[in-house]
Amino acid sequence: MIALTPFLLSIAAIIANIFLSVTRIKKGLLLGVNLLFWAIVLVSFFVFRNEIVNSDLPFFATGFIVFGQFELVLCSIVAVLTILFFATLYFSDDERYFKPELVALANLASFGMMGMIISSEIITTLIFIEIASISIYAMIALNSFNSKSIEAAFKYFLLSSFMSAFYLLGAALIFGMTQTTKYELLSKLSSPLFITTIGAMLIIAMMFFKIAIFGFYRWSIDVYYGASTSITGYLAGAFKLASFGMLIKFALLYSGGWNDILAIIFSVVAICSMFIGNFLSLKEVDVKKILIAAGIVHAGYIFINLASFSGEESLFAGVFYIAIYAITTGFGFLLLNALFGDKQVTIDSIAGLYKSSPIAALAFTIISLSFIGFPYTVGFLGKVYIFSSAFEAGYAYLAIFGIINTILSVYYYLRIIISIYFKESNEIVILSKPRTIWLNILSILAIAFVILEGIGIGSILGYLSLVMA
Repeated sequence: MIALTPFLLSIAAIIANIFLSVTRIKKGLLLGVNLLFWAIVLVSFFVFRNEIVNSDLPFFATGFIVFGQFELVLCSIVAVLTILFFATLYFSDDERYFKPELVALANLASFGMMGMIISSEIITTLIFIEIASISIYAMIALNSFNSKSIEAAFKYFLLSSFMSAFYLLGAALIFGMTQTTKYELLSKLSSPLFITTIGAMLIIAMMFFKIAIFGFYRWSIDVYYGASTSITGYLAGAFKLASFGMLIKFALLYSGGWNDILAIIFSVVAICSMFIGNFLSLKEVDVKKILIAAGIVHAGYIFINLASFSGEESLFAGVFYIAIYAITTGFGFLLLNALFGDKQVTIDSIAGLYKSSPIAALAFTIISLSFIGFPYTVGFLGKVYIFSSAFEAGYAYLAIFGIINTILSVYYYLRIIISIYFKESNEIVILSKPRTIWLNILSILAIAFVILEGIGIGSILGYLSLVMA
């Protein structure tokens, strides 16, 4: 029962926020309480790590969830990203963008994401997916002042419901042929039948949709852009992390003999995603859209490691890259939200930013360099791991395509950096003193994360070394 402590705490946070949302509690106090709550959840993952990894679970949970180093790491990162999300809400407009209900929904979404990662059974996974997704639909639509938010929420709801139907059909086919929906039992199938394979592909297609990878990415650009900046960062970081977690568990850690088929699919997806994402980013001038489209490229990098995995190589590279990308993206959108709120931010909008907000400008520059893969940043370390894993597994062509796309990505990230430092500003970003102090604190945290992780001092690198092959 001790192993469930972090999740019981998150449920307590949900219940508490449901009651708090109907009170007149001040915004600062509400967010402060939630930041403290999730800091405790994060610490509890470390405190009870042995109980969690040893699967010290009550009898009613053993058939539906599974714990290990992999689940522990990703759930910890979800907690970190939830803390970052609540920090961004400090900078949200009280009248238009912040509502107490948003905090309750964010807690529910985070619980659903952790459930997606720890579930060990197909139907349970779907239940957690829907818990997280329904919360996110509502979070996006809460901004009633912006018609784009309503449109984004409806589009995501409609397409996600459609893909859930595919997932259910796949689950029905698998259960009809195997009489089980548990990952562990499915992994013991010596030679999956054709119908079972079709079912698995339908389930994986739904997971591709949630990740917003090649072939399933069009919705993400409209939905992410239509949502407020803080929610976009939460979607691009936490939800993508959780989606990758459930894909890795279903398709790789508990593979039912689909390895050869998946290696081909993942290779094609990796190559196409990198090129498509770069093509979309190269022609963009909106900073938010550049980061959204670039997310497709980074997902492609992760698929390089997934394509090279055959049971003998480690998934360390992919898991590490997912973790550092999610946190770096969270910091990137946090800074955009703190500086500009939900205004449209073009490359010209950030011109001369170093004059008005020098520390934030430096932080955003370092984040951009990390996305490029500049040496001594965490992005460089992640790319080294990814490309090395491909070479070691005999997939050198994937690493070469990855390097080519890394070079292509330099163009649009350098445009952002050049605008910050070498262009004259048309309008000056003016922030209040308290807001500037908080912005500087968050900027320093972002810089510390990117640099310390990049030179191998940070905590995530050491923590992820525990992840099993």
